Amino acid sequence: MLLLLAGQTAFAGDDGIPALLKFAEQQVAPVAEKAPPETQKPAIAKPKLATSMGAERARLAALNQTLQQQADTIRLLEQKLAAQNALPMPVIEAPVVDIQPLVAALKGIRRAIAPPPALVAMAASLARQQRVATEQDRQLQRLRHQLATLRQPPSLASDVDKQAYAAGVSLGRDIVQLQEENRLLGIDVDRSRLLAGIADTLTGKPRLDDAAVDSALQAADEVLQQVQQKRQQAIGQDGKAYLADFAKQPGVQKDPLGFYYRVDYAGSGEIAADDNVDIVVRESLPGGQVIKDMDVAGTVISQPLAKYPPLFRAAISKLNKHGSITLVVPPALAYGDKGSPPAIPPGATMIYTLRVADALPQDRSRRK
Repeated sequence: MLLLLAGQTAFAGDDGIPALLKFAEQQVAPVAEKAPPETQKPAIAKPKLATSMGAERARLAALNQTLQQQADTIRLLEQKLAAQNALPMPVIEAPVVDIQPLVAALKGIRRAIAPPPALVAMAASLARQQRVATEQDRQLQRLRHQLATLRQPPSLASDVDKQAYAAGVSLGRDIVQLQEENRLLGIDVDRSRLLAGIADTLTGKPRLDDAAVDSALQAADEVLQQVQQKRQQAIGQDGKAYLADFAKQPGVQKDPLGFYYRVDYAGSGEIAADDNVDIVVRESLPGGQVIKDMDVAGTVISQPLAKYPPLFRAAISKLNKHGSITLVVPPALAYGDKGSPPAIPPGATMIYTLRVADALPQDRSRRK
């Protein structure tokens, strides 16, 4: 299954802070609660029964009555023929009675009273319709039972109930996230069949045997690897092209760590090595997709300069208070070949716009 082949990523609420800065000591981020999705009630199809069953039964009854009358006539003729054959033959030469015409007539009558093929087919069709109606009625009863079960969700009274429900929620979040990762790779998985596979497995009645499941997963893995390889190559080429173009712009320099930067505003007031520095960061991809924007989220990260990752510490050291800088960071200094799915693909070149909101000595920062 495609979903189970992608890398797992922890599910967490979006706090607006880039993953590279996750170890920050202080941050303020609004948390938006998500409303639970509304449960849609499955529509129940009402089976249509053939309206001509009564008429067909009447025709069959009439035909049976006709056949019975003709059979009685045949038996009467056969009795007369048997009585005639039983008469003693006179010694005198008697004319030979040829009964072949009578036998031929009887055979013709039998053929005439045999049910026509159309009537036989009609009777078979009626029997099939009756079987279909019976099966549809059983399916309807099962659907009604399932609907009644869905309308009465299990209670979450005890801690054990809540733990089981929470495990299901966690699994559902992982599935949704993996589906989003596959969607970004151009692979769509039918959700109804995915849920059917989960339900059948939980009930112990999978519709594919182990060999078929393994074969399907292997084929899915091969497709996924091919898609990932092509996409990673395209992303790598786009990142290199963007970085090369950025490097040619006025004022752009290369840091010894390997990233390129441009000081957009130097700021004023020197930042001491032991200052507590407040920064706001915007993280995006070369294609323009914004991953995190702390300015929009209203988030500021505040911590001693020494505690920032080397990449951001090097960037801050090039600024004064309230200065801003743009960084273009190759994959090796950002999220590498694994990326940060689903938002950041593997091998992505990252773009950061960093602004120093404030910088104060640590003792004054604590009093603040």
